[in-house]
Amino acid sequence: MTKENELANATAQASASGEALVRTHDLTVSYAGNEALHPTSLSFSAGQVTALIGPSGCGKSTFLRCLNLMNREIPKCKVGGEVLYHGRNINTRKENLFELRKSIGMVFQQPTPFRKSIRDNILFAPKRHGLVRGKDECDVLVEESLRAGALWDEVKDKLDHSAMALSGGQQQRLCIARTLAMHPDVVLFDEPCSALDPISTFVVEETIRSIAEAGICAIIVTHNMEQATRTSDNTAFFYVGDMVETGPTKQLFSQPKDARLQDYLMGRFG
Repeated sequence: MTKENELANATAQASASGEALVRTHDLTVSYAGNEALHPTSLSFSAGQVTALIGPSGCGKSTFLRCLNLMNREIPKCKVGGEVLYHGRNINTRKENLFELRKSIGMVFQQPTPFRKSIRDNILFAPKRHGLVRGKDECDVLVEESLRAGALWDEVKDKLDHSAMALSGGQQQRLCIARTLAMHPDVVLFDEPCSALDPISTFVVEETIRSIAEAGICAIIVTHNMEQATRTSDNTAFFYVGDMVETGPTKQLFSQPKDARLQDYLMGRFG
């Protein structure tokens, strides 16, 4: 059995049992000695969407970047505590980022298509990792990924055209499809709709829900309370570096326990 199949089986088992796929234990982040994220412990399950909310500069994106070790690449950034992926602590200098990011993908705030054709955007990483061989395998993966990214019908006759010719919303869905081409079991979204119009936002939100229904663990940073309500199963509220409160989204929004969260939801700050 290949490593990819073993990982897929483990993810399916985690989804069926409801156990956490990703967990953090007392995770902290500091920049040049200044703590930006205080000890944070959260769990994320396969097949669910978790929204991270809070005002700007509260630590939610800092936390998100820890989950695929992006903060390691920032000078003078120190990450403490544990990031447990399939029960294994990946917050170590020995972790192979090239391999890890096959399984924990990320979609950024601004669309980041490569200056290549739509087809080559999808196939770039799978070819580099040796996951596809031959034209037939490539064609299947391109269609499969673009369908999962809700883009196939719009671009199926333009696969060899430049990705830069797509609209902003289409580019963001291409980036989602490109991420899904690696068959990850976790996808991180850092405000993926902040640069999009309402129609494109709706399509991306529907795509996030659909990939979670397919068994993927999705974690999304958002400033949009309505978006968190529409897309997420669970929500965590961050404030001034603290993870203040977490729980099922409907419960957290309707019955907040912490006064800071209540004030945030009422628009008293943000």
